[in-house]
Amino acid sequence: VAEMEDGIRALTINHLEPALESGSFDFVADLAGKVPMDVISEMLGVPNADRPELRRLSDLLVHREEGVTDVPQSGIEAALSLVVYYADLIADRRANPGDDLVSALCAADIDGDRLTDNEITSFLFLMVVAGNETTTKLLAHSWYWGWVNPDQVAKPFTDISRVADWAEETLRYDTSSQMLARVTTRDVELHGQVIPAGDRVLLLAGSANRDERYFPDPDRFDIDRDKDGIASFGVGRHFCMGASLARLEARVVLEELVKRVSSYEIDPTGTRRVHSVNVRGFEALPTTVVTR
Repeated sequence: VAEMEDGIRALTINHLEPALESGSFDFVADLAGKVPMDVISEMLGVPNADRPELRRLSDLLVHREEGVTDVPQSGIEAALSLVVYYADLIADRRANPGDDLVSALCAADIDGDRLTDNEITSFLFLMVVAGNETTTKLLAHSWYWGWVNPDQVAKPFTDISRVADWAEETLRYDTSSQMLARVTTRDVELHGQVIPAGDRVLLLAGSANRDERYFPDPDRFDIDRDKDGIASFGVGRHFCMGASLARLEARVVLEELVKRVSSYEIDPTGTRRVHSVNVRGFEALPTTVVTR
């Protein structure tokens, strides 16, 4: 992942410079939504022309209408479209292997055991949705909460080495994935209560990140705090395999912004959040900047 930094920085600058030229832009549509999709697409070998459509389809997968408890028709259609796209992509890489991740998955072989097309397709769903959606939300949350807390964002704007702290406190304060569903495989005792084996459990990562036993004054956005124990990426065997990449992308994008922007404003009347069961973040974040 560390070796990807130069490439991520180049992708960021490619989207950032045109946005800054106008002085006003949508932080999500013009930057935060484009860089993560480009990074994942580069890894998978997805052509530039296909990336906007893949992002649109992945957004539809997590969108939920008010009062609809099942996957909406638009989400089903998006999933089917992605299945067809991935099937074509996998078939092409099996016939014409390259140096991308899809080719590597097609070639993977452990003692004669190889991945099926369905298994690779499932993995691509995970990569495109998880690798795109949550990082987009992390970037937009960082930008938004920095604006709401000018005394805090002033620290990375005057010392670029503090950018990583800015992103990390955002992960704690307003994480993209607020909750995760799990099923107990055995009886589990927590706080004097027994959760029987086979029960469904909702893990509230967003709540854990505001636990006053670990984070003093947890409802205050403070980039100087000790952020050890953040639950945003999970723990143990369920720790997010994309955590290093998400942190790298957030740091690089925010660093490039800090280098070029002296101050910024967000139009609160134009902000719009996504409507989703478990993903929290912005769909639109209109921004006006003053460049250095």
